[in-house]
Amino acid sequence: MPRLRAWPGYDLHLTMAPSFVRALFERRGDAYVKAAGRSRGAVVYQDGEYVVGEGCGEEELLRWSGLWLGRELVEERAGPLAAAYPGLGLAVDPFDRHLVFVAVFLSRATSWEANVLRWCRAIFSRSETLDELLSLDFSELGGSFQLRQLGPALRAYAEAPRAGDPWELRRALLAIPHVGPKLADAYLLFAGIDASAAPIDRHAHRMARRLGLGGGQPRKELCARYGCPECPRAGVCLRARMSELYGPAAGWVQTAFYVHDRALC
Repeated sequence: MPRLRAWPGYDLHLTMAPSFVRALFERRGDAYVKAAGRSRGAVVYQDGEYVVGEGCGEEELLRWSGLWLGRELVEERAGPLAAAYPGLGLAVDPFDRHLVFVAVFLSRATSWEANVLRWCRAIFSRSETLDELLSLDFSELGGSFQLRQLGPALRAYAEAPRAGDPWELRRALLAIPHVGPKLADAYLLFAGIDASAAPIDRHAHRMARRLGLGGGQPRKELCARYGCPECPRAGVCLRARMSELYGPAAGWVQTAFYVHDRALC
């Protein structure tokens, strides 16, 4: 039973709340039970300054709890924002990337709490492996465009490369129907592939304006051709600016932006 010591102020609930990984867990009281994928049935909970896992390995617990991203790195790159959110880790799941893709894809233009979590629980209770998911008729769960489009997107995902250089993976994701830069970056981040991937949503834009960062929306046609360092719009694109400014803490910064904007602004 792995038991990991957290940094001072760490909060498992705060860490899980904004992560797409939460779609793979069910909260039961103060604990989180793995409802789908690797180590299904594992239990994760916080015990004071420790995070404990039952039914899983240490590496799984490290990733799910968000403790894998060193606090020193976040404090070095994010400064005052890190001081404002000492409890926030970055929960990822590199072991169930196809399930993370489902949660990310379904999140477009809808309620995370009311719809995405409900859809994911219904889907994952039926099937967990990628092959099983490919055989499902998601329209049986509802008539939303997200569910109607999930089948074709998953078939394209199954044919795309899922390992290798993050920029090549990002371009492959952008070739999937209905996947834009925000979804591609959310997948890269929460599937544990690229911690510098910052999904640019309205929360990121609002917080960036307040902090004077500037930067516009990524353009899919350019993202499909370039990585951020080579892109001709790198100097005026918020995704590129965040990755350059915050490096491997950029995904954590965007998550903190989301938490702060939702909670306080």
